[in-house]
Amino acid sequence: MLAVTGSSGSGKTTLLTLVGGLAKPATGTATYDGGPVTTKAGDPLPGTGFVLQSYGLVPTLTAAENVSIALRGRGVGPVEATEKAVQALGRVGVDELADRLISELSGGQLQRVAVARALVVEAAVLLADEPTSELDEANRDVVVGQLRMEANRGAVVLVATHDPAVAEECDEEVHLVDGRIEVHEAPPPPPEPGHEHDAFMRPGTS
Repeated sequence: MLAVTGSSGSGKTTLLTLVGGLAKPATGTATYDGGPVTTKAGDPLPGTGFVLQSYGLVPTLTAAENVSIALRGRGVGPVEATEKAVQALGRVGVDELADRLISELSGGQLQRVAVARALVVEAAVLLADEPTSELDEANRDVVVGQLRMEANRGAVVLVATHDPAVAEECDEEVHLVDGRIEVHEAPPPPPEPGHEHDAFMRPGTS
């Protein structure tokens, strides 16, 4: 579970779209497990799940329908897709909104529906762009906990975030500055036992 951090405009969203195959790099290639991150038709791989910063939900459909679409596109039957959609909504605490239209939901509710849509496909790679920006602390912790469950299941989870509390819950962090990874110098090793006070000795003394 990797946190991608950086200020607005640093390249977090761009990085996730390249990794997920939603955009092509101007130079170089994006690969996963030795192969391209897109199908031959140029679409994202079926094993990739997304939580988009803009949510990408259909306003004329219900919450459950928006989540089940991700499964229907993968060949799951309508009844099973709906059952799994409601279960995924329950994982982020909005299953009671399953039959509500997206246009009737608040920003925080929309965000959790978008997370549920990514969870339901049991992706091999899950890319979450600011998945907690609209949430209070309690719901933020629920969402981060569910992303952690996906990582524990074996998924690669990338989380673009401004929130230090979210980044702290990840295993590693990549910090971007102007589209590049910022490299921090490693701190000097601690003094060996018995030499703790060497730094305070005058030159030429022992």
